[in-house]
Amino acid sequence: MLGRRLKRRGYDVVIAVDGGEGVTKALTEQPDLILMDMSLPVMNGWEATRTLKAGDQTATIPIIALTAHAMVGDREEALAAGCDDYDTKPVDLKRLLQKIETLLQKTQEPSAPSQPLEAVAKATPAPNAVATPDIPRSEQLVTATARTASADQQEVSGATPLVAATPRPSSPPPTSALEPTTPTLLVVDDVEANRDMLSRRLQRKGYEVALADSGEAALELMATTDIALVLLDIMMPGIGGIETLKRIRQIYSQEELPVIMATAKDASENVVEALELGANDYITKPIDLPVALARIQSHLKTREASVAARQQLLESTVTAAPQPSFWDDHFRLVEVISKHAFGQTVIAQDLQEPDTPLRIVHTFRLDTNNSEVLQSVQELFLAEMTTLKQLAPHVQCLPVLSFLQDSEVLYVVHEHVEGALLSKVLASKAPLNPRMTCKFADEVLTIVEILHQADLVHSHPHPDCFLQPNEKGKKLVLIDYGVVPRILSKLSLQYPQYQKLLQDQGDILAPEISYGTFKPETDQYVVGKIFLQALQLSAPGDDPELAELHQATAQIFAQMCHFNIQARYSTMYDANRAVRSHWHKLWKAELSKKL
Repeated sequence: MLGRRLKRRGYDVVIAVDGGEGVTKALTEQPDLILMDMSLPVMNGWEATRTLKAGDQTATIPIIALTAHAMVGDREEALAAGCDDYDTKPVDLKRLLQKIETLLQKTQEPSAPSQPLEAVAKATPAPNAVATPDIPRSEQLVTATARTASADQQEVSGATPLVAATPRPSSPPPTSALEPTTPTLLVVDDVEANRDMLSRRLQRKGYEVALADSGEAALELMATTDIALVLLDIMMPGIGGIETLKRIRQIYSQEELPVIMATAKDASENVVEALELGANDYITKPIDLPVALARIQSHLKTREASVAARQQLLESTVTAAPQPSFWDDHFRLVEVISKHAFGQTVIAQDLQEPDTPLRIVHTFRLDTNNSEVLQSVQELFLAEMTTLKQLAPHVQCLPVLSFLQDSEVLYVVHEHVEGALLSKVLASKAPLNPRMTCKFADEVLTIVEILHQADLVHSHPHPDCFLQPNEKGKKLVLIDYGVVPRILSKLSLQYPQYQKLLQDQGDILAPEISYGTFKPETDQYVVGKIFLQALQLSAPGDDPELAELHQATAQIFAQMCHFNIQARYSTMYDANRAVRSHWHKLWKAELSKKL
């Protein structure tokens, strides 16, 4: 991923997969700068750096050390080994580009000797270095990445160990990494005349324009190009506009990538469907350019504001993670209340607040050295936190106080409420009769419906996500917003091996989420599955009315967790109404029998 991002900024990049190969390519390619992952196989980054700095041909190549462990002393150790600078993974690209520029400017001074590189970029492009600049650059960058032994996994076990850049005299001078870039718009239309006409008009207005003649081509282009906004024709052969939109929304939110649908004037049904599926706006054909430009500019401004807010959150929270250790310096563990395959939920004391108040802390760690995966996880996590921070406060949903990163571990911090997890409450009251089952299901469905009203799908509202307060009369509260399964679901679209990790979470997980899809009906599946399993249909004796009501209870939850998503209730409101109405029927029937 880092290699692709550097290429898009105009650098030529050469990649080495271990320290030994990095040293060899530094000798043969003579790059301008090296990004050195310090956790490489065969020969690690420390040894490779010392080898390079000891060689006559490579001693002057600047090396930036990359490490996944932001620990006190790492910088000093890296500089002592011969590195010229130091940075941490996952990579903050803006910060890293500033360091690259600083070192390259030093190497271009007249008195400075020519410079080699370990994982190498050189003055004349290497045979396997490909430059695809969208921002003019005068350097060539090379990255070396460590790959796992399993060829079929295609995982990178380190960040980019090495990067090099070399001046090309014919190129314009370097552009600052902080300088704003022209937004790239993607026009998707199967009619060539339509694409050409619209692209020319948009280019005259100062936009960069990418073109795709089908949904398939659009999705492929989006995987390798930074697209700011998509103009998507609804009616196309192959993957049509609606299906393309669905796939885009499985990866990007409306804030991350605005999509404007282009449709015929009489296609109102298609417009409604597109807006329901996450389109930001629509325009009609033939396209009125002033109207289209106004809508494009409006959505680009909204996207820019969202990106700025997300970056502000990242700089103020994630990059400010306490050192040397989250647990030593910021929180003190009190109790682990639940665990899952990727982390745990704990109660901890906040050591940085007066009176060290208790907090509920969720941890998430994906056990991988793949730098691309780690970068994707960080970006997805940041997007999740931006969304949660914008949720309106509700008494039954604990707000996110902060989110932090300590090395590869991500943390979400909530206020603390005295109580017991719903999973423990259900276990203590088992077996649940139909009326009690409906009561708890009603409370869970009510909370999930609150999220749906805020356009947030939980994705996996299992009992450990809810807490029953000890205070009498208090209703269930949500303490886990489903961040982990949503991240894993989105990650599985790029890295199929994570589908199995999702599927291993048990049969409570909705089947569609392991394939990168989650909708409001996904939450319904989980709730239905939980309470169908908790339900105990006791023998009602000879009372046919109660027998019928008990069977109807099971049928309601069975419909909610139907394998076919179309067979479930159409909305969470409908499911909740069915449960609540049935609870009243059970209550009245039981009361009449007692009287």
